[in-house]
Amino acid sequence: MRSNGKQINYWKWAFLTFVGVLVLCFGWIYMSIFWFSPNVPEDAGRLVSTKDMVEFQTSTNKADLNKLMAHYLQEFQKEQDADIAYDVYLADDVVFKAEAHFLGQPVDISINFSPTLRKDGVIVLQQVDMRVGALPLPVSYVMQYVKSQFELPNWVTISPKKEKIYLDVNKLKLTGGMRVRVDALDLKKDDISFTLLVPTE
Repeated sequence: MRSNGKQINYWKWAFLTFVGVLVLCFGWIYMSIFWFSPNVPEDAGRLVSTKDMVEFQTSTNKADLNKLMAHYLQEFQKEQDADIAYDVYLADDVVFKAEAHFLGQPVDISINFSPTLRKDGVIVLQQVDMRVGALPLPVSYVMQYVKSQFELPNWVTISPKKEKIYLDVNKLKLTGGMRVRVDALDLKKDDISFTLLVPTE
């Protein structure tokens, strides 16, 4: 006997179901990407400072700073075409050394300074020890001689009467307009830290 009912094509319906599932999956993916995705601004999460100068804090030690100072002084004296060279370096004190001429004779000058850091960032060097060959000269006289004979940067001020030297590093301009602010200066503990201020405009 022959069945009057139509035979169901299972392969056909399985294929159509599979295609339908694929269409639904691709449709869901499309809508998730282009319709339902949150509208995130292009610069979301980016923090931008409004300061004119960006600060970078760092620390160093006497050995590295001495190398930097030696390079800076060499370049400065070369630019100024200075007749008399001098050296400045850091030990437990700040040491200034040079060769001067008294009565036509070369004499070695060595002056030690104890540094203190003021709240405004100016470094004050107070004279604590001095040797000028074997000559017993007054400190104020020697400092006046240094002030008049040696080419010094414009951020260095010598006060012979007070026996002090003032280093206003706020006036020190580096390459690209960068500036320096000294935050800590303890030579005995080798604790030296500063902030580098980099212009953004």
